[in-house]
Amino acid sequence: MLRVDYDREADALYVTLREAPCAYTRALGDFRNVDYAADDGPVGIEWLRVSEGVDLTDVPQAREIGDALRGSFRVYA
Repeated sequence: MLRVDYDREADALYVTLREAPCAYTRALGDFRNVDYAADDGPVGIEWLRVSEGVDLTDVPQAREIGDALRGSFRVYA
């Protein structure tokens, strides 16, 4: 269950991986954040400045996310 939300004005993308409350967030650099549930499973990923591309390096479920985003965003790993 992937849900993709893009905010053009903020140039931000959020991909929901599963429905669960966020317990904590880990940064993957300056423009990527992964939200995790209390069970340490990823629940969503935020990218900023996506007009420059979507970096899938070290992102949970990267293959599935890449498949969902290709054609709409420049995706790289």
